Order: sequence, then C-alpha cells, then structure tokens
Amino acid sequence: MGRKVKLFTLDNGQKVSIQDIIFQTGLKDSAVRYRLSATRDPAKIFANKGKHCDFGYGEVREVKKTVKKAKINDLNQQRLELYIITNKPFYDPYFKLALTKISYRKSCQS
Repeated sequence: MGRKVKLFTLDNGQKVSIQDIIFQTGLKDSAVRYRLSATRDPAKIFANKGKHCDFGYGEVREVKKTVKKAKINDLNQQRLELYIITNKPFYDPYFKLALTKISYRKSCQS
C-alpha cells in the first residue's frame, strides 16, 4: 500500500518524480517542489544545490528608497505648505507659541 508517485513532464518530454530529482541534485523535497512549480526547464530543475539558475531569489538588488510625498488635493493646503517651506515660520517664537496653544487646546477638548 504505497503512495502513488506523481510524475512531472519536463519541457524536453522527460518524465521525472520528485524522488528522482532529490537523488540527482541533493535538494530537499520542498526545494524540488518549488523548482517544479516555478519552471519545467530541465537545466534549472536539475541544477546542483546552491545554484539559483535565474529563479530571482539569488539576485542582489539595490533598493533605491525615495521619499514619497503625500498628495495634497486642497489648494489651500498646497499654499500653506509652500508658505511654510519658503518662510519657515516655525523659527519664530510667537509662531511656536501659537502652535503649542493650538495643540494644547485640541488635546484638552478631546
């Protein structure tokens, strides 16, 4: 009462089971199943252990982080942002005082 062995047909017409690939490559069954799910190219499937063969997970990519600005739809918010960037009013001590009073008032009301 053995388990039925599933045969996979490769691109060149060769029929192989998972055990055949494990025996030839030395991979674990999970790695063999991944290779079979990704491609049916015999060169990639029968590649030795440690060869990534263009699957994509072995490539080192440079990640360029870009600062994404939030989209501002309101015209008044755009004008306020432009005013703050050009004039930098937060260096003014009276502007800081107004901001602290506004933030204090909002926290007390809620």
